[in-house]
Amino acid sequence: MKTFQVDFLGCKVNAYEMEALREGFRHLGLSEARHGHGADVYVLNTCSVTANAGGTSRKRVRRALRENPGADVLVTGCYAESDRERLEGIKGVRRIFGNDEKEAILPFVASELLRTPDAEIPPFRITRMGAQTRAFVKIEDGCDDSCTFCIIPTLRGAARSRDPADIVEEVAALVRSGHREVVLTGVHIGYFGKGLPDDRASGSGPRRRGAHLVALLRRLVRIPGLDRLKLSSIEVHEITDELIALLASDVRFAPHFHLPLQAGCDRTLRRMRRKYDVATFRRRVRALKSAIHAPSISTDVIVGFPGETADDFAETLAFCRELGFMKIHVFPYSVREGTPAAEMDDHLPSRVIDERRQALLALEEELGGRWRESFVGETVGVLVEGRQDRGSGKLTGLTERYLRVLFDGPARLRGEIVPVRVEGVDGPVVCGVRREPMEVT
Repeated sequence: MKTFQVDFLGCKVNAYEMEALREGFRHLGLSEARHGHGADVYVLNTCSVTANAGGTSRKRVRRALRENPGADVLVTGCYAESDRERLEGIKGVRRIFGNDEKEAILPFVASELLRTPDAEIPPFRITRMGAQTRAFVKIEDGCDDSCTFCIIPTLRGAARSRDPADIVEEVAALVRSGHREVVLTGVHIGYFGKGLPDDRASGSGPRRRGAHLVALLRRLVRIPGLDRLKLSSIEVHEITDELIALLASDVRFAPHFHLPLQAGCDRTLRRMRRKYDVATFRRRVRALKSAIHAPSISTDVIVGFPGETADDFAETLAFCRELGFMKIHVFPYSVREGTPAAEMDDHLPSRVIDERRQALLALEEELGGRWRESFVGETVGVLVEGRQDRGSGKLTGLTERYLRVLFDGPARLRGEIVPVRVEGVDGPVVCGVRREPMEVT
């Protein structure tokens, strides 16, 4: 029996796509090889969001070939789009698939590698997210924005949406297989609805901004057994009043929101060609906090964007402190060839970029620690993961506000939502004691 391995770098979209391939390969009769043991068929879904991601992608390909020099190595994803020639130069790569060709991988394996051209090819979707208790579901692909630092719209293409009925069916199947939480993901989920007929999501008539997404959420939250539904990331200017009202109406909507900021300075935001200013970001966050009890908000920030002055960065630091983000993902600016930012003047020295990165990371640690401390003494609901914490051996899981909790308990609790009283903070996590079932905060 032929074996396979699938691997990915980067985003939740890539994770979802690899899980769809994993299910497809099993359907075709392949068995999954353990990492480090080689495989007959190896697929890597690459990332190109930063310059470092490309180098990591090449290393993963070479590692697979070292483990099994005779493997059929297939490469796809954003790096396969942005630097195809370098991948083609690696001896042993059987074929490269563009981002819009991922659904062709299963038919290729069936016909060219397994020599079974008449094999039934399953739909490119998932019924289970491996051993994870949280499942990711891709609802759209592509992006129509033109941020000056970003190469992803070029690599992923224009925004396009999945059929809402297919999404509902997929989420229902995931819930039936035991998933209690589903995270909706995409390259830019605020564009969900792009390419759908007006009457596809919730009836006929002209579409209001974000109406397709609201309609989809209304359908999904009615699925029996779904305890948590979460948006992976959404642009702040796409948080409409209608969306806020819906999210506030049902406790099954997780009160954690990832809102990419990128810069807390209007001058830098204009140069980035973002679609909001600082005032808009502040106003939309206040609207969320007014409607939803104690939402947790995380963000992305790029430091060292071309032309960013010391005063510009100081504004970003001050704004992040004002908003009190529970988590800041800090990205030092890296040149992406083919983007407008790459052609800008005043690129900053790496030393300056690293200094600003360190300053923002220090603020992130301060804000995150303060946020975690606020839960001490509270009882929270923890969705227990299928793996134990490596360091402590304790059970680990996430609350609906994305707080990671460690506690002692039996393995049978995996996949369950367990009430845990938070007793203290240990760096990026909190530690607690399991309680008897009761209403949690």
